[in-house]
Amino acid sequence: MKPIFLLLVAALSGAATASAATRPHFGGTLRVEVRGSLSTFDITEDSNAARSLLRDLVLTAVCDRLVALNAKGEPQPSLAASWRSDRDGRSWFFTIRSGVLLHNGATFAPQMVVTAITAQNPDWHVRPNGKEVEIQSDAPLANILYELAEPHNSVCLAGEGGQWIGSGPFRIAGFQSGQTMELRAFDEAWQGRPFLDGVRIQMGKSFTDQAADLQLGRADLIENDATQAKPFGNTTVISTDAVDLVALVFTPNRPAATDVKVREALARSLDRDSIYSVLLRRQGEPNAALLPERLSGYAHLFNGLQDLALTRQLRNQAPSAVPLALSYDGNDDLARLIADRVSLNARDAGITLQPRAESPAFRSFNADVRLVRIRLESPEAGAALARIADVLNLSKLRKAQTAAGAEALYGVEGDALKDYLIVPIAHIPESYSVAPAVHDLTITRWGEIRLGNSWVEAAK
Repeated sequence: MKPIFLLLVAALSGAATASAATRPHFGGTLRVEVRGSLSTFDITEDSNAARSLLRDLVLTAVCDRLVALNAKGEPQPSLAASWRSDRDGRSWFFTIRSGVLLHNGATFAPQMVVTAITAQNPDWHVRPNGKEVEIQSDAPLANILYELAEPHNSVCLAGEGGQWIGSGPFRIAGFQSGQTMELRAFDEAWQGRPFLDGVRIQMGKSFTDQAADLQLGRADLIENDATQAKPFGNTTVISTDAVDLVALVFTPNRPAATDVKVREALARSLDRDSIYSVLLRRQGEPNAALLPERLSGYAHLFNGLQDLALTRQLRNQAPSAVPLALSYDGNDDLARLIADRVSLNARDAGITLQPRAESPAFRSFNADVRLVRIRLESPEAGAALARIADVLNLSKLRKAQTAAGAEALYGVEGDALKDYLIVPIAHIPESYSVAPAVHDLTITRWGEIRLGNSWVEAAK
């Protein structure tokens, strides 16, 4: 199943006629502000969408992948100049592009691919084969091209302090843990030098601070809360499809949450329509499925209606349970609102659920259930499900790697949801505001931010 997606390209010059006399030029620094922050350069699974967004933005700018996605969301060559597979899809052969230089001056080689891909996909058997890299699996890899196009499969080396060294249009030139990151143009980039001289990323900035800095001319690209009014002024707003999954995830081996009846009761107590209408302000879609409807085509088959009568019946059948602790990201205002509403829904069903923001004294593993927000990262259903499996360590969902077609994926997803260890709530879009001086910024509908062709007008 390969849905067609169009790139959401921002023609950020105000009006077409106004930009007719303006042409792309080299120079300038793009100032970016985000909520997420990075303290290390590990490519790790993360159920925090704000951190994942920042990590993916940097990886896309700094490191290339074997496969890229074109304007329709279809695989195209990148570091792999071409590929082929055997008849059953268990073995794939990628011809490595020659003449590619890394930021440290080294020449790109097949062994670098082996190291990077193996680290992120331990179940695959990856080995160099002359100018090719061979990837083998015990089962057919139906979605491998889409998976290899995801940010976590970027091909990077570890430099000083673990900083990523890649072949992308920008190199990492400065880093202050949790605060700032400086990217500089890579003149020898195999796809051509970017127009921008650099990108300065400010981390850990709230939505409010970001909006203020954009209005005061201190930022060029910021995040928006997709559920709130957009910043005023002569800015361009870009929104993706519903790419963030909001869900409840029960913590394994927590005694208070081991009874499936308790988990199902909490799931059926949720008033998703109210969360969608009031808290999300009708942005995205309420959903009892892991994938949004536009991606899978079958999300409507999962029943997400509130059923308090059945909820109370299930609760009465369950052993007496102590209050459940619900953790959420304290830096995410929307997560706090959703956590509070989930707690009210649970109370109506006779379940005591205590929301608590994560802090140094209270981590998610201390909670019985977590409220998570996960970036799907792929416009292909099977690859998106496989990514959720990795982030949440759900073994049942890993079957999505080898599932082909909507019916097979529906079976995989249904099997993963039937024990209520994960309870989807909604899918919401990501949104950005961009200053008028920024041109040719590309943000795909599936949430990838591409800075290679961006440029900024010189200050007047």
